[in-house]
Amino acid sequence: MKSLGPLQYFLGLEISDTSDGYYLSQAKHVSDLLSSAGLTDSKTAPTPLDSDYRLTPMDGVPLDDPTLYHQLVGSLIYLTVTQPDIAYVIHIISRFMYAPRMTYHSAGLRIVR
Repeated sequence: MKSLGPLQYFLGLEISDTSDGYYLSQAKHVSDLLSSAGLTDSKTAPTPLDSDYRLTPMDGVPLDDPTLYHQLVGSLIYLTVTQPDIAYVIHIISRFMYAPRMTYHSAGLRIVR
């Protein structure tokens, strides 16, 4: 066994050691998520979802390729490690993993912004 030095990056988490303690960040994960979704130059949204926004199982058109939606939701779930404030809205959109539709995908992209 050998020492690789202080821990700085592990499983997408950036770890900073300061006198106050350890700080976790997922800046690279968010950057990769924004670029894969094509949102690097988009305007930010003030909230992850509007408070009156309701999703139902029959909203919108079914997605041709549900894997994009699955990847987006999975990445957002992993992001809750350092951003627990978005956990509820991710729970809302993850309820529709069995039959994703375009409106759910749009809601997921809004969370990313």
